[in-house]
Amino acid sequence: MTDIEKEQLSEHEKDLQMIADFCLMDDDFMSEVFDNNIKAVEVVLSIILERDDLRVLSAETQSEYKSTAMRSVTLDIRAVDDEGKIYDIEIQRSDHGAGVRRARYHSSMIDRTLLEKGENFDSLVDTYVIFITERDKYGKGIPMYHIERKISELDDELFGDGTHIIYVNGEYRDTGNPVGRLMHDFQCKCAGDMLLPELAERVKYYKETEGGTNQMCRAMEARVEERLQKRLQEKIEKRNIEVALSMLDDGRFTFEDIAKFSQLSLEDVKELAKKHSA
Repeated sequence: MTDIEKEQLSEHEKDLQMIADFCLMDDDFMSEVFDNNIKAVEVVLSIILERDDLRVLSAETQSEYKSTAMRSVTLDIRAVDDEGKIYDIEIQRSDHGAGVRRARYHSSMIDRTLLEKGENFDSLVDTYVIFITERDKYGKGIPMYHIERKISELDDELFGDGTHIIYVNGEYRDTGNPVGRLMHDFQCKCAGDMLLPELAERVKYYKETEGGTNQMCRAMEARVEERLQKRLQEKIEKRNIEVALSMLDDGRFTFEDIAKFSQLSLEDVKELAKKHSA
């Protein structure tokens, strides 16, 4: 075996060890397990929402809502049910990553994609932003925390705008409770230790079969390359915005000129100008 072959084998062994240490709280692993896995996402949502009639039509991971002039958002899991309701499931190990204003922003970014021009606001479907946090966000030891807008002067009657935010306590371990069983499985490294067969089946595939581990290795390599490309694109977009802002400050250029030289879309230039003049 050549030195290059030995090095490649060593790298592969490192990848396999990394996969063995993964659980569903790990972003790369979670993304593969749940991507287009309607059955698994349906189980997670049914437990969190305490429903036995929920039917998921689509589920994708790492779905990005992009904006040049504003901050973009990448959803860990985006699902749609048979009533058109939208679900954003975020897996967060960092306390900072589960901030309340981040939940608000995620909710607003989902909303801005839901209506066509001229469509009635009553057509907005319900949306759910769900954070599964490794630690107990509010430290009360309960399975979940539900955040809803209420009307103070009407005895806290629900506002009813259709936005829902839920924090799921990843530290909750009472396996007599469905949420406890779900959180137990999210922390498991071995499929054989998991309690929910719909999750264990896919975890076993990616950890214990040659096809699954090879697919996971390729996915990890692709995500490293994707992150590098994303950082490069962010640098380019930052430079384009700087060019556009400089031209806006100059005051001699039309929006069309700015779009041409900054390589931004005309819509993005107008949005940037509006934000810049505020």
